[in-house]
Amino acid sequence: RPTSAQTRQARLDRAMPRVRAALPLLPLLLAACAAPRGAAASGRCEGSLDINGASKSYVMGGGVSVNADKLTLKHNSGVSVTSGCADEWDPHGFQQFHLLGQTLSYTIDLSRVGCACNVALYLIQAPALDVSGSPTTGTCDYSPYYCDANKVCGQWCPELDIMEANSHTFAATPHKCDYSPNPKYNNCDRGGRGKNTKDMPNSFGPGPGFTIDTTKPFDVRTSFHGHNGSAPGGSAAFIGMSTALQQGAKIVMLENQAGPDYLAGMAKSMAEGMSIRITYWGEAAITMDWLDGPVCGADTCQGSNAGDAFISNIWIKPIGVPPPPKTSPPPTPAPSKPPQPVEPHTIVVGPPLPAPPAPAPAEGPPVAEGGPP
Repeated sequence: RPTSAQTRQARLDRAMPRVRAALPLLPLLLAACAAPRGAAASGRCEGSLDINGASKSYVMGGGVSVNADKLTLKHNSGVSVTSGCADEWDPHGFQQFHLLGQTLSYTIDLSRVGCACNVALYLIQAPALDVSGSPTTGTCDYSPYYCDANKVCGQWCPELDIMEANSHTFAATPHKCDYSPNPKYNNCDRGGRGKNTKDMPNSFGPGPGFTIDTTKPFDVRTSFHGHNGSAPGGSAAFIGMSTALQQGAKIVMLENQAGPDYLAGMAKSMAEGMSIRITYWGEAAITMDWLDGPVCGADTCQGSNAGDAFISNIWIKPIGVPPPPKTSPPPTPAPSKPPQPVEPHTIVVGPPLPAPPAPAPAEGPPVAEGGPP
């Protein structure tokens, strides 16, 4: 019978080939362990996205395709708008949009996006920061440096939902965060102060019985009333947010229920710059009841109910400036019988917004620029 020493030696002899084989990997393992929090993480650049009124923009993430100004989103997709195109996430590469005093507009096609699904276009103050102001990656490897008002990836930050929608409902919701003496946020308003078309009968849904017929594309125009406070000694002001859904001559207005006192808590973040995140997600009906219940039933976001969504014609202009002309599709033959004219139909909810204060003159590009917030 071998002694204890002989047994240990035999085990060591059997293990040595595996140890020698692993030695070339040791530098890589040590480098991974030594990588600082906030180091770049692998990602995927999907290409450039034309945004009229913004500097050169790209989308980084997955599940989408991009062609000039048109973005096609598949179910379970998500991208961030960045200032460069690379194979690694750069915490300082999120495109920063300064939208106070501006209108953001785009065309959306939700005709294939059913109940329990959510196509979202929103602003967040990414990258997330620690108490010293350094970027932190969070817990989501598919979207490093992500933060929002629900701490989805383990990190808080202000969030402004320009759109959370499917073919049955549309919501717009700002979420402010509690004051923090340092760059790291510790709590935010999860529910926010939003407006939802499900509370506006016959305003939004599939079919001609709705003011906005979601079987067809429509335009979304969101205006952020206020100014960046760029004058010496000035402070930013965010006093109102309004959303217009337009389809031909028909318009539905969502006057947001968050008043100037609430929005003042987001003015500094909006002035410093917010990044754009675009996602398409959803599962069982119960997971989206907060958005589309009770207008939706027990449908799930899968199969034909979770078809592609399309966003195009994105532009940013100062409030009141006419939009740029749309890119016209090829002409189609005229119908044998001309359609009947459609009377304008406008739904307005809530009191009119107060007139925003005159913005101070700004230097440089007024809307978007790359770099850290």
